[in-house]
Amino acid sequence: MDKEEFKFLDKTIELEKREELGSSYKIRSYHDKLRLMESKKIPQKPIEEVLNDLLLKNSYISKKTKDSISKIIYSLKDRIIVVTTHSGQDIIWNRGKLINSYGWFFFVSKPKSKQKSSKAKTGKNKKESKKEEKTVSREDYQFEDLVIPLKEKENMRNLYHTKEYFQYLKLIKSRNIPQMPIKDVLHDLLVENQDIPLKEKKSIGKFIYYKKERVIVVKSLIGDKMYENLKSLVRKYGWYFYITGVPVGASQISVAIDKIERKFDANYFKNISISSENKDEKTRVTIYPIVLKPNHNCHILGLGNLNILLDCGISDSKIKEEKEETEDKEGEDVKETYERPDDSIYIEEYLENLPQLILEEEKRHVEKEDIEKELASENNQSQTSFIPKIDAIFVSHSHYDHISGLKKLIQLNPEVPVLCSRITLDLFLLRDSNFLKQENHEEVDEEEYRNIVKNVIYVENGDKIEFKDNGCFLSFFHAGHMPGALMVLAKVNDFRFLYTGDYTYYDITPFAGTKRFLEQISRPIDYLLIDGTSAHEEHGEISDQFHSLILFLEQKAEYEDNVLIGADPSSLAISFMLTFWRYFRKLQLRKNYTKRPNIYVDMMVRKNIQVINHRYEYIYGPISRLIKNKANPFNSIKFRWFERNDLEFLRKKNNIIISHPPDLSYGLIRNIINVVGRNPHNLVFLAGAIHEQPGFDLISGGNIIEFSETWKAPFRAFLINTFMPQLKIKLHADKIQLAEMIKALEPKEVCFFHQSPKKLIKAVEYVKELGVEKVNLPKKRRLLILN
Repeated sequence: MDKEEFKFLDKTIELEKREELGSSYKIRSYHDKLRLMESKKIPQKPIEEVLNDLLLKNSYISKKTKDSISKIIYSLKDRIIVVTTHSGQDIIWNRGKLINSYGWFFFVSKPKSKQKSSKAKTGKNKKESKKEEKTVSREDYQFEDLVIPLKEKENMRNLYHTKEYFQYLKLIKSRNIPQMPIKDVLHDLLVENQDIPLKEKKSIGKFIYYKKERVIVVKSLIGDKMYENLKSLVRKYGWYFYITGVPVGASQISVAIDKIERKFDANYFKNISISSENKDEKTRVTIYPIVLKPNHNCHILGLGNLNILLDCGISDSKIKEEKEETEDKEGEDVKETYERPDDSIYIEEYLENLPQLILEEEKRHVEKEDIEKELASENNQSQTSFIPKIDAIFVSHSHYDHISGLKKLIQLNPEVPVLCSRITLDLFLLRDSNFLKQENHEEVDEEEYRNIVKNVIYVENGDKIEFKDNGCFLSFFHAGHMPGALMVLAKVNDFRFLYTGDYTYYDITPFAGTKRFLEQISRPIDYLLIDGTSAHEEHGEISDQFHSLILFLEQKAEYEDNVLIGADPSSLAISFMLTFWRYFRKLQLRKNYTKRPNIYVDMMVRKNIQVINHRYEYIYGPISRLIKNKANPFNSIKFRWFERNDLEFLRKKNNIIISHPPDLSYGLIRNIINVVGRNPHNLVFLAGAIHEQPGFDLISGGNIIEFSETWKAPFRAFLINTFMPQLKIKLHADKIQLAEMIKALEPKEVCFFHQSPKKLIKAVEYVKELGVEKVNLPKKRRLLILN
């Protein structure tokens, strides 16, 4: 740490150089801007040059701010300048300009307030500064065949200073309960104590104790009986037991993916031009829908000579579809099935016929024969100058209906870059590959998935992919909806095209929506291709929807009944578990609520959470801060993880069980609803869109669940979907969120995808009422020229 002084006019500013700055300075926007500086290769100017220009020449930072600067701390390694000032709002407002000018991230810090009274200076009434927690000793404690880590620490963190702790501390002091030595406590608790079952004792993963504060932190997978007997434990041992869960664990898939070397980097497209050799020819922007179904999504975006797949949710020829009902010879309705062709052939058809498709679309806009001949001539020339191919694949997020064709497309096009976020790639391999079935989880074994990883160029919120042409680039923005989801903006000269993928405008615990990121997008948008899944619906306030569901859950907890929630493991399941956990925890802490339910979650949800833990820097919302600050709610003992061979908890009462998929089409949720669904006192809610059997039959009023021809189960539980059909908790934006997007982005033209045209007719009229003149429904496999 080097300290010196910097002269500014008649003022001296303290200047301090540090090798590296602490995590408190590395806020979310710092990581985004650091990636921006690296991707744009913004040079880092010398600190003296920066300060001279900032304080003497810079015109957009006010004199008031410059005069109020008392200290500057900087780190060359981190590229951070910390400015200590009472008045630094304009530094924050102009942070982007400062980064582009100087190649440094500017962090504004307020000076520490001075002691106001002389009394405070004496030290008697002066508050002691908070000391950092530190480890005093480490050792292992042997219990039968288990080795349990044991740590002694000092200066207990605020997390453990709960209302309950102070209540029991008061009890200890008022009754003068002696503090038993820690080793005696552990021996008695684990060996002698008969109130705690052996299974619960063997689920303990770690002990941490604070002798001065008289607290033992027990990190365990199960803690029901310990908590039930907490008062007697405190009285017996003279220690308070803070019972929490074990860490949710590292993401093996994320670690394995990070080991694979990739072919391309963010600069790959910088040497690629999207314009034709004829400089006078306008760079054309086109869109070509490959499939248009609620459960399949794929478009081709044409940017001059380049063709970019926007998602690749395509089906293969193995999928059979039902034709509409017809009558047989005896007059009975029958359903015919047929084998649908592989959707990838439509991509090949597009590439083969692209010059003709462009010509046909141009002809729709002109009538004179001489212009048609000229266009045909131009087309023939361009046809010989380049051969159309798929130049990149953008994957907005990891849901099956947007990524199902990726493996096959990379097999067919082994040199095509894939643009997606880190979390999207992790979650895709987690679900689609056989990684979880491998004996060894250090590497990704399957070559076809390794090839996908090799082709990926990571993009995150705020990142930009630039082309050789000036003013032409792709930029990416957070989309809400689920972890890792992104929107993509394509800018071609003055034309702006935005593809939302699936999005949510408002925050949904614990993930941020698009609302706070839309200011980053330059407007107006010339063509907006937007998710229409729920554009015709109105879900109401998401907080109200969650509250309505929680009222049902609280009632069931009061009577100690069980609840089953069916939800997507990578998005809604995580939102539910954290929302329920937070609500019942507040009840327990504030109102001494004694019937807080355990939340059982299947292992696939846990694997998704491990990815979020590993990639928390790329999660936008409060959960990222909690993980960073080691206050991770996923580590709560109230979360229990279960597998197929561990369903004993179904015999217990007062549990909330979260599993997948919500349509009950496969998986452990079938075994669970087979038990939970038989009891009329239990409650079931299937969240999200239900398109498949047997879930669809159930929400349509059925009382028999038909899993297969030989497996049927009666359903007697209380089904919220039929009792309260207006309760819709979906991670797709509804009509209200659509309106907010339209207002923020000011699009000149809007087109929907991800929903049948019949359901979108009213949504089209609604958007027109919002002031958008051109609102379209897409036409499958018809090319549109957008500019």
